[in-house]
Amino acid sequence: MTNSTHVGSSVARCGFTLVEILVSTAVLSLLMVILLGVTVQMGEIWRKTTGKIEQFRGARDAFESMTRRLSQATLNTYWDYDNPTTPTRYIRQSELRFLSGKTETLVGKPTSPNRWPTHCVFFQAPFGFVEATQTGAQGLGNLLNTWGYFIEFGNDDAERPSIFGAQIGASRYRYRLHEFMQPANSFNLYDYTSGMLAGSPRNLTYNGHEWFTTAMNLPLPPNTAPNRPTHILADNIVALIFLPKLATKDDSTGTALCPTYGYDSTATNSTALLNPKNQLPPLMQVTLVAIDETSAKRMENGTTMPELGLDTLFTDATQMSANLRTLEQTLISKNSNYRIFTTNVSLNGAKWSRDQKN
Repeated sequence: MTNSTHVGSSVARCGFTLVEILVSTAVLSLLMVILLGVTVQMGEIWRKTTGKIEQFRGARDAFESMTRRLSQATLNTYWDYDNPTTPTRYIRQSELRFLSGKTETLVGKPTSPNRWPTHCVFFQAPFGFVEATQTGAQGLGNLLNTWGYFIEFGNDDAERPSIFGAQIGASRYRYRLHEFMQPANSFNLYDYTSGMLAGSPRNLTYNGHEWFTTAMNLPLPPNTAPNRPTHILADNIVALIFLPKLATKDDSTGTALCPTYGYDSTATNSTALLNPKNQLPPLMQVTLVAIDETSAKRMENGTTMPELGLDTLFTDATQMSANLRTLEQTLISKNSNYRIFTTNVSLNGAKWSRDQKN
């Protein structure tokens, strides 16, 4: 008899229950939703950050260009007799000028509704800039120019493109940083200081402002030439502050030289250390406040300049930090996105001397 043994075996069955699958699907969906949300949020932050960088790139480029140009200012100062006929001593002399301060005080108010808020600076430098029609002067890189910077609230008609004489788009009234560029072939300061104007004697004591105000008050294109020799350097620049300063070792406060901001190289001071007569300031603190286009549109009020309190700010150098905070609070209250650029510019041609007091 044959004995047979039947061995039974159990087969393990592996798998997921329906509940487990549903739970896993829910968890995966939740993770995907969270990941998508994070991705969208990061993308939005990236777009906003990129937008801000793009919005203020023009302001940054303009600020760097302005400070670089300003550092090249010159007065070509020399020592000469105080009186050619009866000399008693040597004094500093110069036919050139350096002037900064509140724009509407130095130049006067422009034609309404335009305004010139905060500060300006005008000076001479060897930029060699001439009009394109002056072909014989091309390549003379050391020719003197009168240069300057100021803010104007006004429209952009002068720089909007036109087709068949008609300008494209509507006027946009904005704060804009302007660069004043008087070509060497129109340089007129020597007319007043060196007697080159017909019938005028040499006058080193000349302290007028016609050397730049005459050109500043010319009409803007597309009016009949001659036009004002300026162009827009950047849009939406709401404040420009210039503070001439002594070296830190001579003045730790930074405000002794120009407590009210204004600097005039024709002025005199009985204190030799503070005497600007025919001297460039050793340092110039330059501060620029810019807003983005979205903020400018939000504040837009036709031809009326948005009220930022600029008429009463930046008149006392000791209050500069407080004034900047006030302006910041005003911009914040108007939901504005803004940037402040500031630096101390060393004027290469400055050789500050204490040897003369007047």
